[in-house]
Amino acid sequence: MGEVRVMVGVRALNSNGHPGEKVEALADTGATLTLLPAEILRQAGVKPDGRVSVQLADGKTVERESGHAWVSVDGRDTACRLLFGTREDASLLGLTVLEQLGLAVDPVQRRLVPSAFKLL
Repeated sequence: MGEVRVMVGVRALNSNGHPGEKVEALADTGATLTLLPAEILRQAGVKPDGRVSVQLADGKTVERESGHAWVSVDGRDTACRLLFGTREDASLLGLTVLEQLGLAVDPVQRRLVPSAFKLL
C-alpha cells in the first residue's frame, strides 16, 4: 500500500474571477482538516480568519492560522475550512474535505474513488 497524492485547487470564497492556485497534497484520512502552504493560500486570495490548535502526527500540538476557501479535487468543488501551513508542514488533503467531496482513499490502487455514500 502506498501514499495517495492528488492535485488540489484552491481559491478564495469571493474569488472575483481569480482562477486560484494548485498544489499537490497527500490524501490523509488521519488528518481532520486540510492543510496547504500559507504562500499558496495567500496567492489564491484566501485570508486567515482565525487560529486553531492542532495535534500533529508526532503528537506535538501547534497553532496554525485557519481560513475558508473553495477546494477542488478531480473536478469536484466544496467550500471548507482549512489551515495555513508553514514551510515545515506537508500539504494534506484532510478527511473532512474528502467526505464533503464524496471521495475515499484507495490505498492499494493509490487513488481517490467515489465513496460509498451518495451526495444529494
